[in-house]
Amino acid sequence: MTLPLYQHDVPKTMPDGGHRGLWYNRFFDRYDSNWIVPDTGKSDWIKDNAKKTGDSTALDAAAIRHLMLITALGGRGAVFKVDWHFATGLGLAHPVENGLAWHHTLGVPYLAGSAVKGLIRAWIEVWDESLTDEIKKQQRLDHWFGNNEQSGAFIFFDALPIQPVTLAADVMTPHMGKWYEKGGEIQNWHNEPEHVPADWHAPVPVPFLIAKQPKLLFGIAPRCAKFASELKDVFAALKSALEWLGAGAKTAVGYGVMQIDDKETTYLTEECHKLKMQEQDNTLTLEQRVLRDMRVAFEQECESNRKPDAGGAFMADIRRLLNDGIAWPDAERIALADLIKQVYDYNGWGNADKKRERKALVEKLRTGN
Repeated sequence: MTLPLYQHDVPKTMPDGGHRGLWYNRFFDRYDSNWIVPDTGKSDWIKDNAKKTGDSTALDAAAIRHLMLITALGGRGAVFKVDWHFATGLGLAHPVENGLAWHHTLGVPYLAGSAVKGLIRAWIEVWDESLTDEIKKQQRLDHWFGNNEQSGAFIFFDALPIQPVTLAADVMTPHMGKWYEKGGEIQNWHNEPEHVPADWHAPVPVPFLIAKQPKLLFGIAPRCAKFASELKDVFAALKSALEWLGAGAKTAVGYGVMQIDDKETTYLTEECHKLKMQEQDNTLTLEQRVLRDMRVAFEQECESNRKPDAGGAFMADIRRLLNDGIAWPDAERIALADLIKQVYDYNGWGNADKKRERKALVEKLRTGN
Protein backbone atom coordinates (compact mmCIF):
# COMPACT_ATOMS: atom_id res chain seq x y z
CA MET A 1 0.00 0.00 0.00
CA THR A 2 1.23 3.50 -0.82
CA LEU A 3 1.60 5.57 2.33
CA PRO A 4 0.53 9.22 2.39
CA LEU A 5 3.07 12.03 2.41
CA TYR A 6 3.78 13.11 5.95
CA GLN A 7 5.17 16.48 6.87
CA HIS A 8 8.77 15.27 7.18
CA ASP A 9 8.65 13.93 3.61
CA VAL A 10 7.19 17.03 1.96
CA PRO A 11 9.65 19.43 0.27
CA LYS A 12 9.61 22.99 1.55
CA THR A 13 10.14 24.51 -1.88
CA MET A 14 9.11 23.41 -5.34
CA PRO A 15 11.83 21.22 -6.91
CA ASP A 16 13.61 22.57 -9.99
CA GLY A 17 11.59 21.82 -13.10
CA GLY A 18 8.53 20.97 -11.03
CA HIS A 19 4.91 21.51 -12.04
CA ARG A 20 3.89 24.88 -10.56
CA GLY A 21 0.19 24.05 -10.74
CA LEU A 22 0.62 20.76 -8.87
CA TRP A 23 2.73 22.51 -6.24
CA TYR A 24 0.26 25.37 -5.85
CA ASN A 25 -2.81 23.13 -5.58
CA ARG A 26 -1.50 20.16 -3.56
CA PHE A 27 1.33 21.37 -1.35
CA PHE A 28 -0.20 24.33 0.53
CA ASP A 29 1.61 24.25 3.89
CA ARG A 30 0.51 27.36 5.77
CA TYR A 31 -1.77 25.69 8.32
CA ASP A 32 -0.87 25.90 12.01
CA SER A 33 -1.11 22.96 14.43
CA ASN A 34 -4.89 23.47 14.69
CA TRP A 35 -5.37 23.45 10.90
CA ILE A 36 -6.06 27.17 10.85
CA VAL A 37 -4.43 29.46 8.29
CA PRO A 38 -2.79 32.50 9.97
CA ASP A 39 -3.66 36.01 8.78
CA THR A 40 -0.72 36.22 6.36
CA GLY A 41 -0.69 32.55 5.36
CA LYS A 42 -2.74 32.96 2.20
CA SER A 43 -0.98 36.05 0.92
CA ASP A 44 2.44 34.53 1.68
CA TRP A 45 1.57 31.41 -0.33
CA ILE A 46 0.42 33.58 -3.24
CA LYS A 47 3.63 35.65 -3.13
CA ASP A 48 5.81 32.54 -2.98
CA ASN A 49 4.19 31.28 -6.19
CA ALA A 50 4.22 34.62 -8.01
CA LYS A 51 7.05 33.64 -10.35
CA LYS A 52 7.66 32.82 -13.99
CA THR A 53 6.38 29.34 -14.74
CA GLY A 54 6.56 26.91 -17.64
CA ASP A 55 9.34 25.43 -19.74
CA SER A 56 9.92 27.43 -22.93
CA THR A 57 10.96 24.41 -25.00
CA ALA A 58 7.96 22.34 -23.91
CA LEU A 59 5.55 25.24 -24.46
CA ASP A 60 6.91 25.97 -27.93
CA ALA A 61 6.67 22.30 -28.93
CA ALA A 62 3.14 22.03 -27.50
CA ALA A 63 2.02 25.16 -29.36
CA ILE A 64 3.35 23.82 -32.67
CA ARG A 65 1.66 20.44 -32.15
CA HIS A 66 -1.54 22.22 -31.15
CA LEU A 67 -1.54 24.40 -34.27
CA MET A 68 -0.73 21.44 -36.53
CA LEU A 69 -3.73 19.56 -35.14
CA ILE A 70 -5.98 22.58 -35.66
CA THR A 71 -4.87 23.13 -39.25
CA ALA A 72 -4.99 19.40 -40.05
CA LEU A 73 -8.71 19.57 -39.24
CA GLY A 74 -9.14 22.51 -41.60
CA GLY A 75 -9.21 25.03 -38.78
CA ARG A 76 -7.44 28.26 -37.97
CA GLY A 77 -5.21 29.24 -35.07
CA ALA A 78 -3.94 32.63 -33.92
CA VAL A 79 -1.97 34.03 -31.00
CA PHE A 80 -3.56 36.73 -28.84
CA LYS A 81 -1.67 38.80 -26.27
CA VAL A 82 -3.40 39.94 -23.07
CA ASP A 83 -3.27 43.73 -22.65
CA TRP A 84 -2.93 43.62 -18.85
CA HIS A 85 -3.83 40.86 -16.38
CA PHE A 86 -5.38 37.46 -16.97
CA ALA A 87 -7.14 35.30 -14.38
CA THR A 88 -8.86 31.99 -14.96
CA GLY A 89 -10.37 29.38 -12.66
CA LEU A 90 -10.81 31.66 -9.64
CA GLY A 91 -13.86 29.66 -8.61
CA LEU A 92 -11.86 26.45 -8.21
CA ALA A 93 -11.52 25.23 -4.62
CA HIS A 94 -8.29 26.19 -2.85
CA PRO A 95 -7.22 27.05 0.72
CA VAL A 96 -6.50 30.65 -0.33
CA GLU A 97 -10.17 30.91 -1.49
CA ASN A 98 -9.30 31.57 -5.13
CA GLY A 99 -7.98 28.87 -7.43
CA LEU A 100 -6.29 29.01 -10.81
CA ALA A 101 -6.89 26.81 -13.86
CA TRP A 102 -3.57 25.06 -14.51
CA HIS A 103 -2.78 23.01 -17.58
CA HIS A 104 -2.30 19.44 -16.39
CA THR A 105 0.98 18.74 -18.21
CA LEU A 106 2.45 22.16 -19.06
CA GLY A 107 2.16 23.71 -15.60
CA VAL A 108 0.86 27.10 -16.79
CA PRO A 109 -2.53 28.85 -16.58
CA TYR A 110 -4.72 28.27 -19.63
CA LEU A 111 -8.25 28.89 -20.90
CA ALA A 112 -10.37 25.79 -21.44
CA GLY A 113 -12.03 25.26 -24.82
CA SER A 114 -15.43 25.30 -23.12
CA ALA A 115 -14.68 28.83 -21.88
CA VAL A 116 -13.66 29.91 -25.40
CA LYS A 117 -16.93 28.49 -26.74
CA GLY A 118 -18.94 30.24 -24.01
CA LEU A 119 -17.21 33.56 -24.67
CA ILE A 120 -18.03 33.51 -28.39
CA ARG A 121 -21.60 32.42 -27.68
CA ALA A 122 -22.05 35.30 -25.22
CA TRP A 123 -20.76 37.73 -27.84
CA ILE A 124 -23.26 36.45 -30.41
CA GLU A 125 -26.17 36.43 -27.95
CA VAL A 126 -25.71 39.86 -26.39
CA TRP A 127 -23.25 42.14 -28.17
CA ASP A 128 -23.06 41.13 -31.83
CA GLU A 129 -25.13 43.63 -33.82
CA SER A 130 -24.65 41.97 -37.21
CA LEU A 131 -27.76 39.82 -36.67
CA THR A 132 -30.83 41.81 -35.65
CA ASP A 133 -33.33 39.09 -36.52
CA GLU A 134 -33.79 36.99 -33.36
CA ILE A 135 -34.84 33.90 -35.30
CA LYS A 136 -31.70 34.00 -37.46
CA LYS A 137 -29.59 34.66 -34.39
CA GLN A 138 -30.98 31.58 -32.65
CA GLN A 139 -30.39 29.53 -35.79
CA ARG A 140 -26.76 30.62 -35.79
CA LEU A 141 -26.38 29.77 -32.10
CA ASP A 142 -27.83 26.30 -32.63
CA HIS A 143 -25.73 25.73 -35.73
CA TRP A 144 -22.38 26.96 -34.39
CA PHE A 145 -22.64 25.79 -30.78
CA GLY A 146 -25.19 22.97 -30.91
CA ASN A 147 -28.24 22.21 -28.78
CA ASN A 148 -29.87 19.20 -27.14
CA GLU A 149 -30.53 17.59 -30.51
CA GLN A 150 -27.24 18.21 -32.35
CA SER A 151 -23.56 18.94 -31.97
CA GLY A 152 -22.25 22.34 -32.96
CA ALA A 153 -20.58 22.88 -36.32
CA PHE A 154 -17.25 23.93 -34.77
CA ILE A 155 -14.65 22.59 -32.36
CA PHE A 156 -13.21 25.08 -29.87
CA PHE A 157 -9.74 24.23 -28.60
CA ASP A 158 -8.07 25.10 -25.30
CA ALA A 159 -6.15 28.39 -25.44
CA LEU A 160 -2.56 27.56 -24.47
CA PRO A 161 0.30 29.91 -23.51
CA ILE A 162 3.09 29.77 -26.07
CA GLN A 163 5.79 31.08 -23.70
CA PRO A 164 6.58 30.88 -19.96
CA VAL A 165 4.01 32.87 -17.98
CA THR A 166 4.84 35.51 -15.39
CA LEU A 167 2.57 35.11 -12.35
CA ALA A 168 1.89 37.95 -9.93
CA ALA A 169 -0.01 38.49 -6.70
CA ASP A 170 -3.24 40.49 -6.83
CA VAL A 171 -5.95 41.21 -4.29
CA MET A 172 -9.69 41.76 -4.33
CA THR A 173 -11.51 43.61 -1.53
CA PRO A 174 -15.17 42.59 -1.33
CA HIS A 175 -17.00 45.06 0.94
CA MET A 176 -20.29 43.25 1.36
CA GLY A 177 -19.53 39.54 1.44
CA LYS A 178 -22.40 38.67 3.79
CA TRP A 179 -24.85 40.50 1.53
CA TYR A 180 -23.72 38.41 -1.43
CA GLU A 181 -23.89 35.22 0.64
CA LYS A 182 -27.16 35.70 2.56
CA GLY A 183 -28.80 38.87 1.29
CA GLY A 184 -31.72 36.92 -0.09
CA GLU A 185 -32.45 35.42 3.34
CA ILE A 186 -32.85 38.68 5.31
CA GLN A 187 -36.00 38.67 7.44
CA ASN A 188 -35.55 41.97 9.28
CA TRP A 189 -32.73 44.23 8.22
CA HIS A 190 -32.78 46.07 11.58
CA ASN A 191 -31.65 42.89 13.30
CA GLU A 192 -29.17 41.76 10.67
CA PRO A 193 -26.80 44.69 10.04
CA GLU A 194 -24.00 42.37 8.87
CA HIS A 195 -26.11 41.18 5.95
CA VAL A 196 -27.22 44.62 4.77
CA PRO A 197 -25.26 46.39 1.99
CA ALA A 198 -23.98 49.54 3.67
CA ASP A 199 -20.89 51.73 3.98
CA TRP A 200 -20.01 50.64 7.52
CA HIS A 201 -18.63 47.27 6.42
CA ALA A 202 -14.85 46.82 6.35
CA PRO A 203 -13.40 45.18 3.23
CA VAL A 204 -11.72 41.81 3.64
CA PRO A 205 -8.71 41.54 1.29
CA VAL A 206 -8.61 38.25 -0.62
CA PRO A 207 -5.33 37.44 -2.45
CA PHE A 208 -5.19 35.56 -5.74
CA LEU A 209 -2.78 34.74 -8.56
CA ILE A 210 -2.89 36.39 -11.98
CA ALA A 211 -0.87 36.05 -15.18
CA LYS A 212 0.76 39.19 -16.57
CA GLN A 213 0.27 39.72 -20.30
CA PRO A 214 0.44 36.08 -21.41
CA LYS A 215 0.31 35.13 -25.08
CA LEU A 216 -2.28 32.45 -25.81
CA LEU A 217 -2.81 30.32 -28.90
CA PHE A 218 -6.52 30.05 -29.76
CA GLY A 219 -7.86 27.57 -32.28
CA ILE A 220 -11.19 26.79 -33.95
CA ALA A 221 -11.89 24.05 -36.50
CA PRO A 222 -15.02 23.01 -38.43
CA ARG A 223 -16.49 19.71 -37.29
CA CYS A 224 -17.12 18.82 -40.95
CA ALA A 225 -15.54 20.18 -44.13
CA LYS A 226 -18.88 21.58 -45.32
CA PHE A 227 -18.82 24.13 -42.46
CA ALA A 228 -15.37 25.52 -43.38
CA SER A 229 -16.82 28.51 -45.25
CA GLU A 230 -18.20 29.90 -41.97
CA LEU A 231 -14.89 29.66 -40.09
CA LYS A 232 -13.91 33.25 -40.87
CA ASP A 233 -17.14 34.50 -39.26
CA VAL A 234 -16.58 32.42 -36.12
CA PHE A 235 -13.01 33.66 -35.84
CA ALA A 236 -14.14 37.25 -36.35
CA ALA A 237 -16.55 36.78 -33.44
CA LEU A 238 -13.69 35.42 -31.29
CA LYS A 239 -11.49 38.40 -32.16
CA SER A 240 -14.26 40.88 -31.30
CA ALA A 241 -15.09 39.10 -28.03
CA LEU A 242 -11.45 39.12 -26.90
CA GLU A 243 -10.96 42.76 -27.85
CA TRP A 244 -14.17 44.09 -26.28
CA LEU A 245 -15.18 41.65 -23.53
CA GLY A 246 -12.07 39.81 -22.44
CA ALA A 247 -11.69 36.19 -21.37
CA GLY A 248 -11.46 34.56 -17.97
CA ALA A 249 -12.36 36.17 -14.64
CA LYS A 250 -12.75 39.84 -13.59
CA THR A 251 -13.30 41.07 -17.14
CA ALA A 252 -15.47 43.90 -15.79
CA VAL A 253 -12.31 45.64 -14.53
CA GLY A 254 -10.29 45.03 -17.69
CA TYR A 255 -8.79 41.61 -17.11
CA GLY A 256 -8.45 39.25 -20.06
CA VAL A 257 -8.76 41.80 -22.89
CA MET A 258 -6.57 40.65 -25.79
CA GLN A 259 -5.30 41.72 -29.18
CA ILE A 260 -4.12 39.47 -31.99
CA ASP A 261 -0.33 39.04 -32.19
CA ASP A 262 0.52 38.73 -35.88
CA LYS A 263 4.25 38.26 -35.28
CA GLU A 264 3.84 35.23 -32.99
CA THR A 265 1.10 33.79 -35.20
CA THR A 266 3.39 34.01 -38.24
CA TYR A 267 6.25 32.39 -36.32
CA LEU A 268 4.15 29.39 -35.28
CA THR A 269 2.69 29.04 -38.77
CA GLU A 270 6.17 28.99 -40.32
CA GLU A 271 7.41 26.46 -37.75
CA CYS A 272 4.47 24.20 -38.57
CA HIS A 273 5.29 24.48 -42.27
CA LYS A 274 8.93 23.55 -41.61
CA LEU A 275 7.87 20.53 -39.59
CA LYS A 276 5.51 19.39 -42.34
CA MET A 277 8.30 19.72 -44.89
CA GLN A 278 10.59 17.63 -42.67
CA GLU A 279 7.92 14.96 -42.38
CA GLN A 280 7.49 14.96 -46.15
CA ASP A 281 11.26 14.63 -46.58
CA ASN A 282 11.17 11.36 -44.68
CA THR A 283 8.85 9.89 -47.31
CA LEU A 284 10.72 11.21 -50.39
CA THR A 285 13.50 9.48 -52.29
CA LEU A 286 16.78 11.30 -52.93
CA GLU A 287 15.70 12.06 -56.51
CA GLN A 288 12.34 13.45 -55.35
CA ARG A 289 14.05 15.73 -52.83
CA VAL A 290 16.44 17.04 -55.50
CA LEU A 291 13.51 17.70 -57.84
CA ARG A 292 11.58 19.54 -55.15
CA ASP A 293 14.54 21.73 -54.18
CA MET A 294 15.27 22.55 -57.82
CA ARG A 295 11.63 23.52 -58.43
CA VAL A 296 11.58 25.75 -55.35
CA ALA A 297 14.81 27.50 -56.38
CA PHE A 298 13.54 28.03 -59.94
CA GLU A 299 10.16 29.37 -58.75
CA GLN A 300 11.94 31.86 -56.47
CA GLU A 301 13.95 33.16 -59.41
CA CYS A 302 10.80 33.51 -61.53
CA GLU A 303 8.86 35.27 -58.75
CA SER A 304 11.73 37.75 -58.36
CA ASN A 305 11.71 38.32 -62.14
CA ARG A 306 15.35 37.22 -62.31
CA LYS A 307 17.16 34.81 -64.60
CA PRO A 308 19.48 32.29 -62.94
CA ASP A 309 23.16 33.16 -63.39
CA ALA A 310 24.62 30.98 -66.16
CA GLY A 311 27.77 30.52 -64.08
CA GLY A 312 25.96 30.02 -60.79
CA ALA A 313 25.38 26.89 -58.73
CA PHE A 314 21.78 26.41 -59.89
CA MET A 315 22.63 26.29 -63.61
CA ALA A 316 25.68 24.13 -62.85
CA ASP A 317 23.34 21.59 -61.23
CA ILE A 318 21.05 21.75 -64.27
CA ARG A 319 23.95 20.96 -66.64
CA ARG A 320 25.16 18.11 -64.40
CA LEU A 321 21.68 16.58 -64.13
CA LEU A 322 21.30 16.62 -67.92
CA ASN A 323 23.79 13.75 -67.90
CA ASP A 324 23.46 12.19 -64.45
CA GLY A 325 19.65 12.16 -64.50
CA ILE A 326 19.61 9.38 -67.09
CA ALA A 327 20.07 6.87 -64.23
CA TRP A 328 17.02 8.11 -62.31
CA PRO A 329 13.76 6.12 -62.02
CA ASP A 330 11.39 6.69 -64.94
CA ALA A 331 8.85 9.01 -63.24
CA GLU A 332 11.49 11.26 -61.67
CA ARG A 333 13.61 11.24 -64.86
CA ILE A 334 10.69 12.46 -66.99
CA ALA A 335 9.82 15.13 -64.41
CA LEU A 336 13.46 16.25 -64.41
CA ALA A 337 13.43 16.55 -68.21
CA ASP A 338 10.31 18.74 -68.04
CA LEU A 339 11.88 20.95 -65.37
CA ILE A 340 15.15 21.39 -67.28
CA LYS A 341 13.21 22.33 -70.44
CA GLN A 342 11.27 24.97 -68.44
CA VAL A 343 14.54 26.39 -67.08
CA TYR A 344 16.16 26.69 -70.51
CA ASP A 345 12.98 28.08 -72.09
CA TYR A 346 13.04 30.80 -69.40
CA ASN A 347 16.79 31.39 -69.23
CA GLY A 348 17.76 30.79 -72.85
CA TRP A 349 19.32 27.74 -74.54
CA GLY A 350 22.57 29.42 -75.55
CA ASN A 351 24.02 29.60 -79.06
CA ALA A 352 22.84 27.33 -81.87
CA ASP A 353 25.31 24.52 -81.14
CA LYS A 354 24.60 24.49 -77.40
CA LYS A 355 20.87 24.69 -78.04
CA ARG A 356 20.99 21.67 -80.36
CA GLU A 357 23.14 19.68 -77.90
CA ARG A 358 21.00 20.54 -74.87
CA LYS A 359 17.71 19.78 -76.60
CA ALA A 360 19.08 16.38 -77.59
CA LEU A 361 20.10 15.68 -73.98
CA VAL A 362 16.67 16.73 -72.70
CA GLU A 363 14.99 14.39 -75.21
CA LYS A 364 17.34 11.57 -74.22
CA LEU A 365 16.50 12.25 -70.58
CA ARG A 366 12.80 12.11 -71.37
CA THR A 367 12.92 8.85 -73.31
CA GLY A 368 15.65 7.15 -71.30
CA ASN A 369 17.74 6.17 -74.32
